Amino acid sequence: MGDSIDNDLTFSDLEVERVLLVFPDSSRSCVDVWNDKLKNGVLSGTHFKEHWRIWVPKIYSPEPYGNSLDWSYDEAKAQEVLFDTLEQFICNGDPQEVLTKLSQLDSPPSVCGRVFKMGEPTYSCRECGMDPTCVLCVDCFKQSAHRHHKYKMGTSSGGGCCDCGDTEAWRSEPFCDIHVAGSEIRPDPAGHHLPDDLTERARAAFTAVLKYAYQLLTLEYTTGLPSDLQVKESDENLFGLFNTPDAYCTVLFNDESHTFEQVITTLVRVVKCSQRDAIDFVTNTDREGRVVVKCSTFQHCTELKTDIERFTARHGNRPLKVLVVHTHVIAHQFYAMKLLDWLQKILGYAEGFRVLFSDVALQNKAPDASIVEGILLLDSHLWKSARTHWHRLIISGMLMEYESKKAFAKVFTKNYGSVLKDFMRDDHDHSFSVASMSVQVFTVPTLAHYLIANDDVLFILLNTFISECTRKCNKAGKLEFERNVPTGTFKRAHYILYDLKYLLSSKPVMWTDALRKGFLQGISLLLNLLTFMQGMDMVTRQVGQHMEYEPEWETAFNLHIKLAPVITLALEWCGTDKIVLIKAYRATLKKLYDNPSFDPNQAGEVRELVDHSATCIQYDVATQPVSIHLPLSRFLAGLHIHLEKFGLHFDSHELQVTPRPTPEQLIEPVLRTQVMISQVHAGMWRRNGYSLLNQLYFYHNVKCRSEMLDRDIVLLQIGASLIESNEFLIHLLNKFNLINWANPQFELNTLKNPEEDSMRQTISLVEEFLGLLVILVGERYTPGVGKITSDDRIKKELTQQLCIKPLSHSELNKTLPDDVNYETGMERVIDQVAEFKKPGQGSGKGIYELKTELYSNYNVFFYHYTREEFSKSEETQRKRRKAAGEPECCPPPPLPPLTDAFMMMANLLQCDVMLHIMQIVLERSINLRARSFSETQLHKVLHLIGYALQEEEKQYCQFLLFTERAEKWRLELLIEELCSSARVEAHKDLLVWTLAKYRQIAAPRRQGGPSTTVPSTLLQETSQSEGTAKEEKEWRAMMAAQKRAKIMAQMTAMQKNFMKENAKLFETTVSEVGKMSDLKGLPMDLSENMETAPVALGPNQTSKPIIEQQYTCILCQEDQTVSADGPALLLAAFVQQSTVLCQHRKTENLDMEESGRYDLPDPLFLPASVGPAPHTGTCGHVMHTHCWQKYFDSILAKENRRPYRLRQPISFDIEKHEYLCPLCECLSNTVLPLVPPLGTFQPQSNQHAQKNVTFETWLQGLKIALKYKKKLPSGVRKLEVRRSSRIQALQGREVTLNATSEENQSDFQGFADDVDSQPVQHMLYTCPIDQVSIELGDSGADFASLFPSNRNLADKPWLSENLEEMIILYSQATYTKGLGVHPHIGDSRVPLMIWKSCAYSIHSLECLLRDMEKPLLGDLSCRHRDCLESLVRIVGVFDAVWKRPEVTSSHALHILSLILENPSDGPCILDWDCFGVLVPLTFSLPSLFLSDQPTPVPSGNVQELNILKLMLLSHIVKILLTVDFNEREEEPMDVEEVGEGDPAAKSNILELLHAVRKVAAVPSDENAVQLDARSVWTKVKNACIPFLRCCALFYHFLVGVPGPYVLMEVGGDTFENLCAYLGLPKSYHELVSSPAVFDLSMKWAHHEKVRRYVSGASNLSPVTVPLPVNQLVSLPADYSELINTVSLFTCPNSEREDSRNPTMCLVCGQMLCSQSYCCQTELNRTLVGACTYHAHECGAGVGIFLRVRECEILLLASPSRGCFMSPPYLDQYGETDQGLRRGNPLRLCLERYKKLQLLWLGHGIHEEIARALESNTSIVPTQWQHL
Repeated sequence: MGDSIDNDLTFSDLEVERVLLVFPDSSRSCVDVWNDKLKNGVLSGTHFKEHWRIWVPKIYSPEPYGNSLDWSYDEAKAQEVLFDTLEQFICNGDPQEVLTKLSQLDSPPSVCGRVFKMGEPTYSCRECGMDPTCVLCVDCFKQSAHRHHKYKMGTSSGGGCCDCGDTEAWRSEPFCDIHVAGSEIRPDPAGHHLPDDLTERARAAFTAVLKYAYQLLTLEYTTGLPSDLQVKESDENLFGLFNTPDAYCTVLFNDESHTFEQVITTLVRVVKCSQRDAIDFVTNTDREGRVVVKCSTFQHCTELKTDIERFTARHGNRPLKVLVVHTHVIAHQFYAMKLLDWLQKILGYAEGFRVLFSDVALQNKAPDASIVEGILLLDSHLWKSARTHWHRLIISGMLMEYESKKAFAKVFTKNYGSVLKDFMRDDHDHSFSVASMSVQVFTVPTLAHYLIANDDVLFILLNTFISECTRKCNKAGKLEFERNVPTGTFKRAHYILYDLKYLLSSKPVMWTDALRKGFLQGISLLLNLLTFMQGMDMVTRQVGQHMEYEPEWETAFNLHIKLAPVITLALEWCGTDKIVLIKAYRATLKKLYDNPSFDPNQAGEVRELVDHSATCIQYDVATQPVSIHLPLSRFLAGLHIHLEKFGLHFDSHELQVTPRPTPEQLIEPVLRTQVMISQVHAGMWRRNGYSLLNQLYFYHNVKCRSEMLDRDIVLLQIGASLIESNEFLIHLLNKFNLINWANPQFELNTLKNPEEDSMRQTISLVEEFLGLLVILVGERYTPGVGKITSDDRIKKELTQQLCIKPLSHSELNKTLPDDVNYETGMERVIDQVAEFKKPGQGSGKGIYELKTELYSNYNVFFYHYTREEFSKSEETQRKRRKAAGEPECCPPPPLPPLTDAFMMMANLLQCDVMLHIMQIVLERSINLRARSFSETQLHKVLHLIGYALQEEEKQYCQFLLFTERAEKWRLELLIEELCSSARVEAHKDLLVWTLAKYRQIAAPRRQGGPSTTVPSTLLQETSQSEGTAKEEKEWRAMMAAQKRAKIMAQMTAMQKNFMKENAKLFETTVSEVGKMSDLKGLPMDLSENMETAPVALGPNQTSKPIIEQQYTCILCQEDQTVSADGPALLLAAFVQQSTVLCQHRKTENLDMEESGRYDLPDPLFLPASVGPAPHTGTCGHVMHTHCWQKYFDSILAKENRRPYRLRQPISFDIEKHEYLCPLCECLSNTVLPLVPPLGTFQPQSNQHAQKNVTFETWLQGLKIALKYKKKLPSGVRKLEVRRSSRIQALQGREVTLNATSEENQSDFQGFADDVDSQPVQHMLYTCPIDQVSIELGDSGADFASLFPSNRNLADKPWLSENLEEMIILYSQATYTKGLGVHPHIGDSRVPLMIWKSCAYSIHSLECLLRDMEKPLLGDLSCRHRDCLESLVRIVGVFDAVWKRPEVTSSHALHILSLILENPSDGPCILDWDCFGVLVPLTFSLPSLFLSDQPTPVPSGNVQELNILKLMLLSHIVKILLTVDFNEREEEPMDVEEVGEGDPAAKSNILELLHAVRKVAAVPSDENAVQLDARSVWTKVKNACIPFLRCCALFYHFLVGVPGPYVLMEVGGDTFENLCAYLGLPKSYHELVSSPAVFDLSMKWAHHEKVRRYVSGASNLSPVTVPLPVNQLVSLPADYSELINTVSLFTCPNSEREDSRNPTMCLVCGQMLCSQSYCCQTELNRTLVGACTYHAHECGAGVGIFLRVRECEILLLASPSRGCFMSPPYLDQYGETDQGLRRGNPLRLCLERYKKLQLLWLGHGIHEEIARALESNTSIVPTQWQHL
């Protein structure tokens, strides 16, 4: 590159004047200039740069004194001047035309090659993929056959590409439907050639672009540009373009050692920018890798640089990398990246371009390296986005065609060492490094084999890794890792091991000499590496004192886990070729000989036992160092298994190397490890701390055992088959230090020097030793040891696991080791082993149960069992056999035959030493004095004898004559004797089984000899012994029964005594039970006695039973009756602002905008959109006031004592008065006092004296009252302050209220200013009632009787002071939560909020019952019944307690004015919820004419009935206005309706309908059907039912009249039944037909806003009536659909960037970008994440979200509480997959989703979160507010 430019420069200097003159004017001429140069054959990169050096700074230079957040470029100009010119030059004509034609000529792509962005969904097929790295993008997956296979979902970490169309990546179905077309038309090889002229032009342009981009993006850190891109003096004069002084940029680079917070605070302090800007800078840095924080003078920029470096270098960190660069450099670099994008686009047009690109990029002119090589070597110097641009370009330009890919692979391999060294020094993630390209080339099988054979790739990789390891080696040449030494670079080196795994993942079918050579070269290096690891992390037994500090052990195991798949694959490769196997085996033997584990000069010691002797290697495991890491020995074990299939064995002449280790020396290191493990189990290594225990845990763990434990056992089995059996056992006994124990005199000798501890250890060691023998003989499920396949091995593993207990699919899968592709092979065989039991409805997982016939294969001493699993499985199997009536023992399972190479192993069972050991154990079991006896020893010996008998029975080994040889050792007689020994009762059945088996197998041999009679006598003996045993058993059972009876008698006596002492207590309990049962029976009995159905309201009201209720306080356990004057009782309650029923979310403000106000919705009534409003709930547990107060104070004190909360955000916030119910720990924040039935407060005399005032008269009277309404003058209001002194006194005493203050308050109203500090309304009052009754004339007196005024004081509800206090306390909870303000007892909105909460809570319960399809009154849970009963009663007496009747009167006037006058500036009928107005009206109307007397309590008289009629009427008008009556519904004929027969009544409804719609100007449908009165009335009735249901619930609890039977059944809530209970007329005629009603309806319909609503002019649509039950959004049935839709979601705050954690609100369906800085928003002066903010907006602080990529439900309760829940998606095995760890296909489970729906609808989210936080044990708190 260097030469050519110099030569060109001289030339271009002459031309520069002419070229420059035409550059700025038109873009044509620069293309002309290039064309001319091309013709003359002198075109070079410099000519392109001449154009760019002027235009790039002009277009792309940053503004001086700005920063990167406010850059904007003239994109159109850039396209025209900088990109179109290139395209025109390449195409030599119209680019669009030429390129389109090219792409048409090019065969359609057969390879996808889409480069994944971070977090994009990927799919792999477990049936067809070659390995897990073979993945498809969403589009290919949807169009491929794999979507019907066992696919796996995942998310990309960025940088990989889609493998669709790569035939080497898939075993079958390599093409999706999109790319299959390209695979069919593979044209002739010349097809990709471009026309010569085009090729020449493209080559010139590509070369220029690549060199330019390479030069600029890899600029070393100079502040200025290279000389050939600088703007010269002459240019400036020519154009006057750059009159600005030189500007510089301070550029901040990303690193992985500073946190977001550190950088944000640094920028805010140094650059003096806002917090929001700092966050944007940091997110940009994180995404792009660098960001310009300031453009200014050189001096200013340099000052900033030093400040930032100084700041970030604190706390011992490296400073952040900051550079000062000229703005033109930034401009050129920006353009260079744009050019790379442009080039990627061009390469997509034709294969010819890609071939050409590959050619240009790999072309190297000495001494310069090629562009690709340069990028590989300089990758770590680039910032993130520059790297990814290059990587994407290389993937799309070089990896789509095989030849280019191969060329790239060669260059990549050649430079692998340098690339990896750079990566290790770098601190960016692997996915941002060019090293991650290895997965693109090394996973292609043919390429991998080619590179191994021709490019020494194994040598290069292993060499790179070993050079990293040598730094960690100690003097002995073993790896050694220390604590507190950074291992970052070593961890990064592990990526080399992944690459090795990729290279070896596909075994060769055909071996060539070159491949053998390349592979063996790798093996020899691998052996070097294994030698470094052989014996690392040695441990020596601590004696005397405990180990001072735990040695470092994790790194060695991490290394093993990463290396294990490479070893496994290398062994598999060796097993496919004889030559390779021989050479590898010899090399391994040689390595082992060169690295002995013992001192070769030390003489062995001879040990003898039963006339056999062996020379043993001296080594005492208890005092000398031992290691668990023996990969070299294990590698030999892995190779040895493959010998037999090539007809080789240990002594074959091909394998002879001299010198080589003997079998005894080969097994020595592994044997030491086994002994150490046994000693640890025997408790001899207790002082070695946890690190050793952790190492042993992983040694046995499924993650490591395949290359550790399993290989060790194989190596010992190899030893057993190569060494003479007696000698082998002597070696073992010697290593275990048990030669003495095997001496028959052992018991006598130990009596002389008894040492308790050593005896215990000896017993344990013997058990471990026998256990090892059981494993060596019995574990044959390794291909090559036993005659079995790998599937048999998996079956065995599954059988053993399912013998512990039935397991779910994922649990089973975890018990199996993964292969190299992370597959366990379980699916292949599971159906042969077990049966799948599906889970029940919506809960639990499906489980596998073992098939019955396989239980006989259970091996109690299975070597993969932990101790816990061993005892669990044995217990399970014994129970199972007992239940099945089989003997209660677990005999050894039948064994598979051994392969020829391992045949001699079976001889262990009959050799003298083994028989001697069996004899000794049996004898000592009989000898009751023997101290070394243990049950386990006997159990294991019987197991071994069982194995021997089964082997002899099967006759796989001709030489095995166990029974014959055992005669000499009297084993049969010993077993027989043991059968009757009480000492070994536990193994009685096993002994019997063994004896029977022994005789069965010895029988054929004994036939014909004189000993035929032996069996019968023996059998008699056994039956005798069984008889005595039976008697003994019966005697024991009898004794046990006697003992039990004695104990029971004692207990009964004690019980009686207790009852005598506490007689009084028991009486009260009994009486209470009686009372409660009376109570339960009451409503039923009452309604049975009545001939007529009960009526709740009006003159025909049924008499109300008054029941005394008694409760037990959960804190002091005392009983208490609910009364007005006794000690107050209360329920723990929780009030929350709720939007669950809201019909218009986030639009509460729109309504306000129309009237120009931005405050909260009018607190006077519940709006038609139902919410947001305070919801009250309770857990139903009762306490005394004083008990609760004491409990709450103690919590308060405890929280105040606690230092600033150390744990995670706890489940309750004491600052908000929250506490947990003392009994059920349910979250609560207030109390609901229990008030006696309201009937007790009403004067009996007054009850039936009421006259029946007609509805019309009543309306007229109210209108007169409204006529006289006036505003209260302010002077009068000042007097109120004095009147409220009692309230202030209350407030002073109310500790719990003002103990703390709420933080997030907007408008705190002080007490001093004005008692009624209500900005929304003015106070009203009206004339006295006498005035109204005069104006009403005759019916005046009746009307006045509805408003009793001269009530004497005896009538008023008389409540105890602390009950009143608690009612006030509750009212403050609804007030503060509903309005978001501070507590304030005198505010006139207090009653409004308590009414609103009552209405909303009833609404919400009605919706919940409707959704659950439960009856209205029959099936209320205690929680709901207690809650509504207390709530309605509290609200009933509230005004009497609050004692401000003038405010209540004013509210009544406001509400009446709203309904009856319906002023045009106020809300219209479509703005209010009818039930939400009914409740406040019911409670405020009685005080209409009172201003200084306590409000009477509503009693369900005519007054209430008329209010209900009025609101029902308004509801009907609403229905007539909004329901579409043209929709036909199939209705059943309603018999009574038809029989009603009054045609006038029928037409009446139609009249009203047309009149109302006409006045409201409802747009009519031209082709509307003629309406039928009956169908209209039916529709209206159906639409009224939800409203009437709410009323029924309300009046049921208000008045206390029990509900009729029909309302206690599902479907009994018809219009007629509800009307009957509520005392309403059922027919339309009686309800609606009167002139007053008609006028009122017209008035409502005439309101201006109604017209706006129905005409669609308003930005809100009217709320549908009846209110629908809100549902969570509907989710797709298949989870992959959800993930795919999310892949299109980009972060709303940053252009084109994908969101890392897309999260879906399940309430409104909105997608959010969660847990990221880019989408944080300010809420109450703190920054919160998108979900928290959305929960505040959409759910009044409560949110329920689905985190799509993590597949989990997130519940949030603002501001800082939340929890995760399992998602409603299940795989085919009925399991959820939180975090998508398994990636199985998931389907929506409707039952689970319904549970979530009910949790949300029932307002249970706060409680769910509190419970989750309460049980949360994690140390690291989750920052919920940042989600």
